[in-house]
Amino acid sequence: MSMRFPRLTGRISITEEEGKVVIAGDPEGLRSFGRLLTWLGDADQEKWPYLPPGGHAHIHIYPKDDISADSREVELMRLDAKRSSGSDEQ
Repeated sequence: MSMRFPRLTGRISITEEEGKVVIAGDPEGLRSFGRLLTWLGDADQEKWPYLPPGGHAHIHIYPKDDISADSREVELMRLDAKRSSGSDEQ
């Protein structure tokens, strides 16, 4: 399984305004953000060799690199934790 997550395309901005997180984008940007969330939700973190047991699959999204320069750095993370070390799986 590839650990490479889908790249964000289009324009997307994630900011904080008046105490709220605002995710805004053009249609392509919002669709690509949705694909990224789906990928993270569908990923089999039990097969991620670098994720320790108890760890949570996560992705960092950086301003300028992935989203608009005026955005905040974002971490998307699964709530469920990896259960095993993977060494006993085949």
